[in-house]
Amino acid sequence: MALHDVGLAVENLIIQAMSLDLFVHQMAGFDAAKARALFAIPDDYEPVAAIALGYPGDPELLPPPLRERQMAPRQRKPLAQFVYGGAWGQDASVLSPRG
Repeated sequence: MALHDVGLAVENLIIQAMSLDLFVHQMAGFDAAKARALFAIPDDYEPVAAIALGYPGDPELLPPPLRERQMAPRQRKPLAQFVYGGAWGQDASVLSPRG
């Protein structure tokens, strides 16, 4: 249940941060062993989430490739690619028009 609880805690952190005009960026694929070493995380704790929290900087100060990426419109996968209903790979009925 602990990983579920971490997700709920992060969601609450995001809501509170956004209400304070702070931005939150969750990161996947962080190096847990390196985090343990850098932050002296005790062995009986497991690092499971990495989150950057702060105010946005000026995109004009970024190198050109990062600036372009930052300023580009966000593109999301269509829900039908990862939300399923009934069986794996089967479109969820909430995503299909009702006939």
